[in-house]
Amino acid sequence: MIASIDGMNLPQKKSGRGKPFLNKLSLNGSKALSTSEEDYLETIFHMEQEQKTVLVSEIASRVGVQRPPATRAVQALQRKGFVEHKARCEVRLTSLGRSIAEALIHRHADLFYLLVQVFGVPPEIAEADTCKMEHGISPHTAQRLHEFLEHYKGLGGNIRAHLKAGKISSAFQFLPHGKGSGWRA
Repeated sequence: MIASIDGMNLPQKKSGRGKPFLNKLSLNGSKALSTSEEDYLETIFHMEQEQKTVLVSEIASRVGVQRPPATRAVQALQRKGFVEHKARCEVRLTSLGRSIAEALIHRHADLFYLLVQVFGVPPEIAEADTCKMEHGISPHTAQRLHEFLEHYKGLGGNIRAHLKAGKISSAFQFLPHGKGSGWRA
């Protein structure tokens, strides 16, 4: 089943527990992005903003991999129409790739803001958590989060400060950090 939000088709998948969820962007049902591909799009976008020429070797260095896996990732993004690249030449985002990268970066910024400004999570922890969370939410959830944050920003400063300063004891402080930590339904 394919759902559509703002003209972008989203494949409905099954989670590990058999529950449907929408978490990967798909265009025309065939261009789903993996978490890694999303990271590459964001990286290329940031590099384009910083410099005029983006090379695969520089992408590999930024992402922390050797050149062959970066080359394969760029080729996969090219096949899906998100980047333009010729062997030994610069990599450029297409307009579609740029639009998706901007949406991913916006999602990242919203999640980071939620964690730091609303929940009071320290920025270094919020950044690490945001990087994990941003790939697992649907575009619909990301949009609703953005709408909530716009409403939240419109609240008076005293109300925001009161909400952020709320001291909530955690039953999860004893849990180790990792995939198994935190709340589970």
